[in-house]
Amino acid sequence: MTHNNLTAFVASIAANPLFMCFRGLAIGRELPVNDAMLLFSCFEEECFRKGDVLYTAGSKSERTVYIILQGCVSVRDASGNIFSTLRAGDIFGLFSFLDDRPHSVTVTVQNELMVLSLKRAYFDLITLEDPVLGNQLQQFMFRRLSHMSLKLESEYAALRNYTRSLHI
Repeated sequence: MTHNNLTAFVASIAANPLFMCFRGLAIGRELPVNDAMLLFSCFEEECFRKGDVLYTAGSKSERTVYIILQGCVSVRDASGNIFSTLRAGDIFGLFSFLDDRPHSVTVTVQNELMVLSLKRAYFDLITLEDPVLGNQLQQFMFRRLSHMSLKLESEYAALRNYTRSLHI
């Protein structure tokens, strides 16, 4: 990029209120500002209304990962039981984004929702066309996956300890 194009790019991202929202989240604050701007520019901004179903358990994945900027969604298992509510800063769709597995849950918008989304086809294009940016995206996804894995492991341990206490 030429200096003028780079300056215009930085100014357009910095002026975007959703970028400031992204930077206000823990996942946005952990990145240096230039990295955050580049990653933010890879994502698409989307809005959903209360009651919208983003996908259902068992459905074929569109291979899209979502970062919640504002609002919340309920996460239901295949039998319809709510087991989680995701809010600003949470990510969903990552597992099916990575390996094309069917969705294991139903995600329903609980109130006005603003997300950043990234489709796998665009991610693949970025990794081919701009390997440095693609590497940054891969590292970002890996950190998110590691975080989710640790969170699930902690939740599983807590549930296991709780069920043991019921049988004593």
